[in-house]
Amino acid sequence: MFSTPRLVARRTWTTALLAGLLGLACCQNAFAAEKAIDLAGEKAGDAWLLLDKTASIQDGQLVLDGRRQDARAFYKPLEWTDCSLRAKFMVEPQDEGVLACGFVVRAADASTYYYVHFDRAQAILVRSDRDNSWSEIKRVGGLDKLAGKWHEGQLECVGDTLKVSLNGKLLFEAKDAALGRGRIGFYAGQGLVHVKDIVVSGEPAATTAEFKTPPPTFVHVCQDAGAGGYEAFPDVCRLSDGRLMAVFYAGYGHVALPNEQLPKGGRVSYCTSGDEGKTWSPAGVLYDGPNDDRDPSITQLKNGQLVCIFFSLKKEDAPGQSYSGLGTWIVTSDDLGKTWSPARRIFDDYYVSSPIRELSDGRLIVGLYREDRGTAFGAVGISDDAGKTWKKPVDIDNGGIRLDAETDVIECKDGSLYAVMRPEACYSVSKDRGESWTVSKPIGFPAHCPYLLRTKDDIILVAHRLPQTSLHYSLDECKTWSKNVPIDIVGGAFPSMVILKDGSVLVVYYEEGAGSSIRAKKFRATKNGIEWLTF
Repeated sequence: MFSTPRLVARRTWTTALLAGLLGLACCQNAFAAEKAIDLAGEKAGDAWLLLDKTASIQDGQLVLDGRRQDARAFYKPLEWTDCSLRAKFMVEPQDEGVLACGFVVRAADASTYYYVHFDRAQAILVRSDRDNSWSEIKRVGGLDKLAGKWHEGQLECVGDTLKVSLNGKLLFEAKDAALGRGRIGFYAGQGLVHVKDIVVSGEPAATTAEFKTPPPTFVHVCQDAGAGGYEAFPDVCRLSDGRLMAVFYAGYGHVALPNEQLPKGGRVSYCTSGDEGKTWSPAGVLYDGPNDDRDPSITQLKNGQLVCIFFSLKKEDAPGQSYSGLGTWIVTSDDLGKTWSPARRIFDDYYVSSPIRELSDGRLIVGLYREDRGTAFGAVGISDDAGKTWKKPVDIDNGGIRLDAETDVIECKDGSLYAVMRPEACYSVSKDRGESWTVSKPIGFPAHCPYLLRTKDDIILVAHRLPQTSLHYSLDECKTWSKNVPIDIVGGAFPSMVILKDGSVLVVYYEEGAGSSIRAKKFRATKNGIEWLTF
């Protein structure tokens, strides 16, 4: 017996409705247990593990001050498998930094969990573990998430499906089956975050298991050099006595022109390490001229001389112009940094963000960059007398692509030179020791402030900014590059690397944002990939 089309349509509609209602009921049943987390009671703080000194509970809110370093808080008494974490959050306004609030679920320990990273205009779903704190799963940008206003975020996980919502709107869902159960929590990155009205839906399980905090994957080289609390643009090298020396910019912000607080403006500071980067000396002043002295890089030449290269900005009072560039300068030391020569300008209208490289034949070459006639391009400077004099810079054709450059250079096994330039990134090759260069071509990935290093196993690394702090590696002398390898979620970068005595690599970089500090991590590069190490 056959049904009429109308009856078929009616039965189909009825079946769909029932299925929808059953699905809704199942969804509601899955999260039937709803728990509001108390932040106002006298003992509210006892239920939270506040991992950082800048995390606290105040006036019924979690207050996470991540301006200097990430601040984290985890809820101890309960853990969930399937759950929905919902809360209101507000990030206080500030000019710099990503202003991030993170929602955490299925935290097995203080390094292993899923989280959604709500920053200025993005929601990024990430899996963290001890080896990699930033295994990105999915992201969406273009969000209207103003600082200084309350927003409601939500991270839901059911089985291998995770859903991210903001202000009642589903942004996206994704699948990942790596983590199955754990606690919930929050964090702040490069911002001062307030969290309230925390609600967790799902079937909880009481737990008294210790919530372990694995050792940090990074150390701080410097958190305050005494010039305003903002440290950036680091570079590191090994000294002939075995120590490591890191130089960096110290000021009160990304540009620190002379003012009442800092009459001579930003300066070049340094720290040293005698234990392969595990601990660092208090910061000292390497050079502090009358202007904003920045982007320092440090090299010890084969003759033993230390050379620190940097550029300077001069404060201007002209309408619409706060500063002007003063070109590239160097200072030298013949006693391992105890004393330094007067500063000497070597390029009037070219700028530098990378160290001087000493080639196998003794020639010195340094990556430069310049803005001219509405475009920008890379260049190199050359010295054949150990830096006493420098030739006129050799420009690198940008191929019609504006390259803000921050050029770095490495020597390949065949004697050719390979240069990398921001931001595409682009590369260029020289077959005549830097006297001429091929037209710049895109590498295939973005890279700000690239830094090149050859390991003891002849793996060539390029560390850079974007995304966050990252690196790529090449096994064939820069002909091809690996997939992106995240280093850290902080976005300042300007990374620099040095080979440690055991053949591993130390990378230093900066955080960005108010109170930015210098960090260092350790890894081993192999032909099978990057292995992260602890100190």
